[in-house]
Amino acid sequence: MRTPLLACVTALMAIICGSGCRGDSTSYGVTESASLWTIKINDPEAIPGIHAATVTSITLQAGPPEGVSFVVWSDLPNGGSGSGGGQVGGASYKGHHRATDGRRVDFHAETTDGKTGTITIAEVSYDLAGGALFLVSTQKDQPTVAQIDMDASTLPKKRDQLIELAVSNDDIRAFFEEHGRKGGDSE
Repeated sequence: MRTPLLACVTALMAIICGSGCRGDSTSYGVTESASLWTIKINDPEAIPGIHAATVTSITLQAGPPEGVSFVVWSDLPNGGSGSGGGQVGGASYKGHHRATDGRRVDFHAETTDGKTGTITIAEVSYDLAGGALFLVSTQKDQPTVAQIDMDASTLPKKRDQLIELAVSNDDIRAFFEEHGRKGGDSE
């Protein structure tokens, strides 16, 4: 008698797992981490974006659990904030970085499928397929943005590792050296 019952339970479990246990998980929402720093504050050779920066890493999830990730790295050292969420129709995030002198850069990102997406920084839109790292200099009236083809998952999250990357990565260092204040200029 137990053999037919065991066979029935096994068959039922196979049906249930066949329809829902394939590992096809979905996730909806936003994950975020941020780091900020100011070092060499009195050094005239300090470069905004390298020696003073805010870095926000964001993943928008709207289906696939890995989501679509991007990083906004600005020369604004006083942090920022943002919020977002996700559901079946997509995910979005709206945030900003700021400085005590009033400079600010706003950004907004969205995805409908959790694989592709767009981000708008300082009123200019970018396709996340072109690169997940966005460097932002606010040293001029209109922010300057560079989109770097880099996998966001390879970027460190800890402050000291980010500072080391800023100094050692040619793209990051060159961008902020080119767009940083030279000789104490203030705009």
